[in-house]
Parts: sequence; structure tokens; C-alpha cells
Amino acid sequence: MAPIQIRELILLRIGWWIKGWDSLFPYRLEEIQRNPKCLRWSSLKTMSTPPAPDPKLRIWSPPPLSCPKWNVDASLQPSLNKSSIGGVLRDSSGKFRCLFSSPIPSMQINLAKIFAIHRALKISLSSPEFIKHHLIVESDSANAVKWCNEKSGGPWNIHFILNFIRNIHSMGLQVTICHCGRASNSVADGLAKQGLARTDDFIAWL
Repeated sequence: MAPIQIRELILLRIGWWIKGWDSLFPYRLEEIQRNPKCLRWSSLKTMSTPPAPDPKLRIWSPPPLSCPKWNVDASLQPSLNKSSIGGVLRDSSGKFRCLFSSPIPSMQINLAKIFAIHRALKISLSSPEFIKHHLIVESDSANAVKWCNEKSGGPWNIHFILNFIRNIHSMGLQVTICHCGRASNSVADGLAKQGLARTDDFIAWL
């Protein structure tokens, strides 16, 4: 892995960790990566016991053994005419296996979330480890999940993407595409938002 990718991963994990125990920290993940000096925020609390999670929020749940799970998301910035996608692949212990964060052409958000599903499947196909294995792909877009699971229909202008997803079984991947709540998709959301500031694809196997 290139040094710049290692640096980005370290800053990403620090950002997630701080957000988990200091809700007052004012900076977003993409701001931490652009300017790591913001980690010196003077009001940053000393490490303490984090508050108990709200039981009403659905947190990320691990997949079954030997069945890795992708969480994917997309982000849109209409004022700059930008869209981006991101995703994280984790195993049954919650260990990160792969990350991606990429800019894409500007498009409606549900279409972008289909592109995120497509990118996760393309990355999986590039690794022989996942051929003949079952994968789960979760998205917080009910429309995107519905269109990907239907045999036909969906937005006409991305039929080539939908047809690829619908025929993924014929390429050796066994995939379940399902809907998840936003609370369980926060890592993918952060990676998607980072993609708005990128000019190239970022993919890291861990």
C-alpha cells in the first residue's frame, strides 16, 4: 500500500474513533484528511467512558461466518455539480477487508447509490478470494435495492449497470443485496463524502 493511502487510512480511523466518544468534536472526516492539524482542537476532551448507545438506533451488525458484507453509500453536492460513492467490506468479526472512495459523474442520489453497489461488486470480482463465495451488499437506499433485485425495470439510463448487477451470479459471485438503516451505514457514508474531494479512485485492501 502506498504511503499516502496508509496516511489516509490512519486519519480515517482516528476520525471515526473521535466521533465515537466526543460528539462535540466540530470537524468532519474529510476536513481531518485535508488538514490533520484540526486534531489539535483545544476543547478535545480527555478519554472517558463513552455514553451508552441509544437502543433506538440500529447499529452495524456482523454478517454470518465466511460471508463478508459490503456497506455502500453515495453523496451529492449540487452546488458544485459533484457526486461520489464509497464503501467498506467487513468480515464476521467486523474487521475491515477493503475500502473504496471515488468521484463519479453528477447524478441523482438514488442512481449514484446503484453505482456504489456496482463498484463494490466490480471490486469483489477482481479478487479470486470471493469467487464462489456469498457476499452481502447493504445500501440505505430502498429504491436502489429494489431496482437491483428486480428482474427488469428501473431507471432506463443506467440499464447497463442494472443488468450487470442482476447477472452477477453468472460471473461467479453469489450476492444478496439488501436495505439497511442510515445508522448502520455511517462508515460508508463517510467514505462517500470523502469522494467529493477526490479526483481519482481510492481503493485499499486491508
